[in-house]
Amino acid sequence: MSVPVNPRMRNVAPWISLLKTLIVCGVLLVAGGPAAHASAPAGLDVIHLQLRWLPQFQFAGYYAAVAKGFYQEEGLDVRLHPGEPDRQPVAEVLAGRAQYAEGNSEVLLARLQGIPLVALAAIFQHSPSVLLALRKSGINSAQDLIGKKVMFMDSKNDPDFLTMLLNEGISTRQLTILPSSYNFEDLVTGKVDAFNSYLTNEPFYLKQRNIEFTVINPRNYRVDFYSDVLFTTTAELKAHPKRVEAMRRATLKGWQYAMDHPDEIIDLLIDKYKVRKSREHLQFEAEAMRPLILPDLVKIGHMNPERWHHMAETFVRVGMIDASYSLDGFMHTGEEEKRLPGWVMPVLIAAALLVVIISLVAAYFLRVNRRLALADSSLRSANETLTDSLAEIRELHLRLREQAIRDPLTGLYNRRYLDETLERELSRAKREGYPISLTMIDLDHFKHVNDTYGHKAGDEVLIALSTLLQSQAREGDIPCRYGGEEFLLVLPRMSLEVASQRAEQWREAFGSMKTRHGELEICVTMSIGLATYPDHGATAEDLIDSADQALYQAKAAGRNRLAIAG
Repeated sequence: MSVPVNPRMRNVAPWISLLKTLIVCGVLLVAGGPAAHASAPAGLDVIHLQLRWLPQFQFAGYYAAVAKGFYQEEGLDVRLHPGEPDRQPVAEVLAGRAQYAEGNSEVLLARLQGIPLVALAAIFQHSPSVLLALRKSGINSAQDLIGKKVMFMDSKNDPDFLTMLLNEGISTRQLTILPSSYNFEDLVTGKVDAFNSYLTNEPFYLKQRNIEFTVINPRNYRVDFYSDVLFTTTAELKAHPKRVEAMRRATLKGWQYAMDHPDEIIDLLIDKYKVRKSREHLQFEAEAMRPLILPDLVKIGHMNPERWHHMAETFVRVGMIDASYSLDGFMHTGEEEKRLPGWVMPVLIAAALLVVIISLVAAYFLRVNRRLALADSSLRSANETLTDSLAEIRELHLRLREQAIRDPLTGLYNRRYLDETLERELSRAKREGYPISLTMIDLDHFKHVNDTYGHKAGDEVLIALSTLLQSQAREGDIPCRYGGEEFLLVLPRMSLEVASQRAEQWREAFGSMKTRHGELEICVTMSIGLATYPDHGATAEDLIDSADQALYQAKAAGRNRLAIAG
């Protein structure tokens, strides 16, 4: 198709001639593309991939990649090997029996200990590893595991559990830790008190048998690790970089297909792999995996370097590795863009030249009409100003929202925030079956402090107490200034026994503190009332009333003490 040339554009004719030449070359290269592809070697690389356990939906993406031919399209003949107690991913890869495998946080721990492993993709953005306990055992939190028999795989394969315990100040010597028997009946029959499990698997058995249970999830104790990570060795990456890219690309394609077509993959697991789970169990597993993989929010396989460093710092904090670690070369995300055939580049060059030509023409007309350019510049400036203003408004909105839920003096949450969140925390506790402790604190003879030393001194005492409470709060605790010299702390997943120990620690610590006001040192004590859901109330109002009555009892008994609701 010919294009008429405007006399004003005669100066670009040589460019058009060059463009035609490039397009012709591009077409010739296009014609040669398929022939070159057809002459490629037909042989497939045999690849061994070690999974963590027996066939189930947890590994759906790998089965999908095999069944749909995604691996073959990349020139790979992938053999999937199910896991067994004596066949674990890291060990199999290091022994050379598999070039690739899928593991959990033990992959990172091994790398930090000097083993040359490389993470290629994190399939699960949140780990499904949890401890399950029967409701009748009375275990509702990590603290309740003290003195109990608990099954782990081991510290290398279950570092998230060990980290959770250490975050809670619990030594492994305070538990009886048993190696996993892989027999879930050991929990049901009471041989152990807590069993290492997956949120996607074992809860199904308990729900089927109408057995009430409690979930001890490391995520509730500031431990949030990647899981089901595709990995290989640095040697494999160095020797076969294109094969690593192909393996990663086909695997992620398989996972996307599996999450989009779960019923089809369930049929595949039942018909071809003879999975021992029922269809209902596999459907439960597929649905439970979605909030862990987040395929609708996060690109499958996504890895964040900061997240890996956070996991490494967690290991450092609990003493599992030395602080001088390095993660250089551990994360390999590969080529994010799709590979292009070799003939595409010349065509892209021709297209780029066309864009240059159009830009030159546009620049010519823009120079002719400078006033239009100035108007466009003014419009952009106005748009940037509007964008900046909107950003400032959003920032102001966030600051105002934060101010609306915080006490301006102490920085703790205010009563309004407590009213909004306590009912929600109680609903979650009822649904998941764990306790909530609530402590109400009142400073003894605080009016005397204000009358004797002035309100500024009183404010310094309030700030000192709030600083103490904030420093002692766990993630998930809700410390509030309830009003005046009264403070209230909501302690989810904390039993009455543990809460009373914590409250006594706060009382003793504050009683020994001296708040400085100028040249003066002010000592103040506090009284505490403690109530626990479900023992002392099932609603927010009942729970607060119970804690308030206990506080009254503490004051009536002489102050500077803890009283527990009756």
